[in-house]
Amino acid sequence: MSNFFSTLKQMGIEQYGISILFDDETVSVSVLPKTNAKDKALQTLKPLTLRGTIEEVDEKFFQILQKPLEQTNSLFRNTLAFEQALKETEQKTQQAKKKKESVSKKATELKKLLKEKDFNPMEDHKKATDLAKAILKIDTNHKEAQRVVKDMEVYESPNLFR
Repeated sequence: MSNFFSTLKQMGIEQYGISILFDDETVSVSVLPKTNAKDKALQTLKPLTLRGTIEEVDEKFFQILQKPLEQTNSLFRNTLAFEQALKETEQKTQQAKKKKESVSKKATELKKLLKEKDFNPMEDHKKATDLAKAILKIDTNHKEAQRVVKDMEVYESPNLFR
């Protein structure tokens, strides 16, 4: 049996726990596929156990294990793919939350600026426009920022004869 390990590797699982117990002319072999997935349910997998004469196990070991190991490998791959997708989604969610917080902070700052008693559009239009444009860089559909940019355009280059 010179191809034992290459055949085992072809099953697609990268790590196994193998236990072999000889009792006279019989052998018990337990094979436990392992994964790097963090899902705790996968840690509860029971080993696949074969029991028979040495000749029977020599002859049918891979035939018997092939289908369960293929199913296990598929489960491992799906779980790892799910965990990766979940991690990416969490990162996107965190980025979206930061983006929303940033827009909210800038929008609050813009509202505060516009409501100040000494706000003078002739003098402060650039500050208001810059804040509004910063919001629009993050959220292009922000209605209030769009309105401020439009309203402040008239102060960019005032024309007395409009």
